Amino acid sequence: MVISPFVTGTALAQDEPSGTDTASQGEGAATRDDGIAEIVVTAQFRAQNLQDTPLAITAVNSEMLEAKGASTVLDVAASAPNVTMREAGGANGGAAQIFVRGVGQADSSFAFEPGVGMYIDDVYYGTVFGSIFDLLDLDRVEVLRGPQGTLAGKNSIGGAVKLFSTKPNNENSGYIEAGYGRFKRLELKGAANFVLVPDTVMARISGVSKQVDGYLQRYDYGCLYPDSGVPSFTSDGSCKNGTEGGRDFQAGRLALRVLPSDNLEINLIGMVSSENSEVTPQKLLDITQTANIPEGIDPTIFITGPKSRTSYATYMSPGFTDPAAYDGVEGAGEHPATARDPEFRLRTQSVSGTIDWDLTDNMQLTSITAYQHYTGSNATDIDLTPFGLNTVALRYEYEQFTQELRLGGSVLDDLIDYTVGAYYFKSTARFGGSNLLLPGTARENLYSQKDKIPSKSKSVFAHLTANLTDKLSVIGGIRYTRDNKEYFFGRRNPFDPSKPSYTAAGAIDGLSGEYKGDNVDYRANIQYRWSPDVMTYLQYSTGYRGGGVNPRPYVLEQVVSFEPEKLKAYEAGFKADLLGRAARLNGSVFLNKYTDILFNNQSPTPNSILNSTPINAGDAKFWGAEMELNLRPLRGLSIDASGSYLGFEFESIGAEGATIRGITLDNRAPFAPKWKANLGVQYEIETKDIGYFTPRLDVSYQSSFFPQVDNDPRAKIDGYTLANGRITWKNFDEDLQVSLNVTNIFNKYYYISALRYPLGVVSGTPARPREWKISVRKSF
Repeated sequence: MVISPFVTGTALAQDEPSGTDTASQGEGAATRDDGIAEIVVTAQFRAQNLQDTPLAITAVNSEMLEAKGASTVLDVAASAPNVTMREAGGANGGAAQIFVRGVGQADSSFAFEPGVGMYIDDVYYGTVFGSIFDLLDLDRVEVLRGPQGTLAGKNSIGGAVKLFSTKPNNENSGYIEAGYGRFKRLELKGAANFVLVPDTVMARISGVSKQVDGYLQRYDYGCLYPDSGVPSFTSDGSCKNGTEGGRDFQAGRLALRVLPSDNLEINLIGMVSSENSEVTPQKLLDITQTANIPEGIDPTIFITGPKSRTSYATYMSPGFTDPAAYDGVEGAGEHPATARDPEFRLRTQSVSGTIDWDLTDNMQLTSITAYQHYTGSNATDIDLTPFGLNTVALRYEYEQFTQELRLGGSVLDDLIDYTVGAYYFKSTARFGGSNLLLPGTARENLYSQKDKIPSKSKSVFAHLTANLTDKLSVIGGIRYTRDNKEYFFGRRNPFDPSKPSYTAAGAIDGLSGEYKGDNVDYRANIQYRWSPDVMTYLQYSTGYRGGGVNPRPYVLEQVVSFEPEKLKAYEAGFKADLLGRAARLNGSVFLNKYTDILFNNQSPTPNSILNSTPINAGDAKFWGAEMELNLRPLRGLSIDASGSYLGFEFESIGAEGATIRGITLDNRAPFAPKWKANLGVQYEIETKDIGYFTPRLDVSYQSSFFPQVDNDPRAKIDGYTLANGRITWKNFDEDLQVSLNVTNIFNKYYYISALRYPLGVVSGTPARPREWKISVRKSF
């Protein structure tokens, strides 16, 4: 899904040759060179060479994104050590599950703050729902590992993923690209740059359209097996109910760049997107719930083959009559069958304006103002059987306003570099829909949901670098944050929304909860350059994620709040350019001490067997090591590799944490694979007469992990190795390109994610099979 569909470009940059027009080239322009090009990042509020930035950063430019065949921000994870990015499935569909060094957020509810901050052109996106951004017209992607509390626009306890779009430049140019592939994939994208007033006013427009059929087939069990006693829902004889995993998405972006004077730059961006896609594929892995299933039918018959991309989901809740317990209760009675639409819809709009004003030669003022709004919907057949044990239809609405001011510069002949600033965040989220859970039984929980979640955050920050010598720098940062988030519950009758729910949820209707709190984050860093090519650093930093209120109470006793999480991080690293810049090796080791770590509790409470309450489970620590390698051993030959290890240990489990079923001191944290590795090789072959051919192969490995802290083996995601390939032809003018991409070359069957529901159902999202795509790109 996409709130900002477009972001591609190039983060490679050489030292600018004399007379180079940087406005026409863009910040990340690159020239051909036998060595590894410099990479410019802005992680510390100013443009710096990556190798001069004392942080663990993976920076990927547009050329590399294209070479790897990256399509969405999730594809960046393969190149970044200790980074896991997943498309969420089931009730969290439409969200990105992003974890850095084991810290992140899997739940798409607006009640939670993202554990990893997502930023586009320095604008923070305050929810993981709708954050699977497409990559188009990007300059670069920066993945910052470790807490960014003093550096990023809003506290990002685990890290930050920053996407920077290509700015309009001082030339009339553009490109258009068309692609076709398996599952009737059809993609169109392009961008055009216009000079409206030479050297003063420039505009850039870009757009994308993607359609692809689904890859998981839903079948009608009763049609396939007419003597099974299972009802049939199809009448055309095909026994097919539809597919999942298809996508229909369009987006557009308009950017305006104005340079009214030598010391002032204004950038305005407007973006829109529209998506009418199928839901994220879900496959039944295990089921123990038998309520509402006729006697004599074993629910495990609806588990399809272990390597099939199929299910028996119908998205139907059969008609039912309320049990005797609800006789005489207003709203109870006979209810018709209810059908859900297995589609994910999203509409987004956003505008932002950035002003960069050089007040003097040594002082700059930056203002970033942004507004975004989106609406969406998603349906879930949680039980994935024809009997509608739990069907959910969800609706989302979200709007956000942010304002950031920064004043930066240098004093004392560049001895001190400083940035001070303030940040304001305000959002209003609305979460609605209906939940039909075990209809017709005394344990049912039927309600139409209408929740409102307003949130505000204010912060001030300061960042200081003391360049004590040409080799030694000392860096400090501080941020004070004050958060306020409220949650207003609406639990209405799904058959008459003018009345409260007549089930247990009715007691929750009209209640509210609130979190208020403040926090101070710190950063201290010592950086030493041993030679022009080797730098080391030591760092201590803190991170914070605000508390909130349980968004999914089934009964009154589950309307509870949770406290903030806090993180203390210790890190040491080095960055080295070797062999005359034919090799680049960057590495880091870290220890993260977590306080009041937040996990989900699905254990029964006194008045309900159903529970999904976030609780502060206890204290824990993560530790690990990361390495990134780039090689240019020969002209035209490029090798990039990365590897990481991540350890986890509970230091203590609190009284609340001890109530989580299955939790022990030996459990692993969710979405925290111990090992990750990636290797990419490409070689540009220059022919005599017909241009350049560039074959490329990418191989990635990820070890197993659990999606929930109880480490239920039924939901375990096994480790896997993937291979993707691409071959590209370019003409000598480099304005015409033809590419063939093949993903999942060996057709590996694996799962993206899985989830165990309190209902007694475990489901998983199988990954896409082997796919191919041919694309043609023309530049002008």
